[in-house]
Amino acid sequence: MDGTIVSSTRLAHEATNAVLQKNGFPSIGVEEYGQGTKYTTPVRLAWHAGVKDEKMAEAMGSEFDACIIEKVSSTNVPTFQGVVPLISELKERGTLLAVLSNASGDYVRRVNQVHQIKSLFQVEWGADDAILPKPNPDGLLKILEIMDLKNPNPDNTVYIGDSISDGKAAQAAGITSIGVTWGENTHATLDGSGAFDRIFTQVPELAKFLLGDD
Repeated sequence: MDGTIVSSTRLAHEATNAVLQKNGFPSIGVEEYGQGTKYTTPVRLAWHAGVKDEKMAEAMGSEFDACIIEKVSSTNVPTFQGVVPLISELKERGTLLAVLSNASGDYVRRVNQVHQIKSLFQVEWGADDAILPKPNPDGLLKILEIMDLKNPNPDNTVYIGDSISDGKAAQAAGITSIGVTWGENTHATLDGSGAFDRIFTQVPELAKFLLGDD
């Protein structure tokens, strides 16, 4: 979702600092925020704060979710250019589509609602909808089961993301892992992780691959 379909960096960074400051911790820069996006929201906030208190992490995570979900709009969480038309074309061609994010499920569903793309996805899940978050493949495997794809063929089943945890989850689930660089990580970072089968730097390149158009 974030870093793949929509750009939420500015809003999420602001909400992160609001929660940290409310709980007596110093604010962070955008770069550190980006580094933390590999974690689920509670773990990320605890990491930023430098604490290992699970209850505090969960409380800060809830505060963050309430803050950001309320403020989501098409202006401060815009879609990346060309991504929604690509998703719509895939849906039109009969492709089964789902979203799995390490953000909360309520956030995922709110973003899709704001952008009026809920109908494009058969499943809209966040980290709290799965038993274990990415890079564990649990969420992906459960979604594949819901979509009646218990034995997915990696030749026609892909998971796309901008984080190393996305690639690792896809590999563990036995499907093709695709990385994109318009999110929080560079091509060098994604490529160096060894977690991706393919990496794309531009939406038209990804569209050509997924649609099979010359």
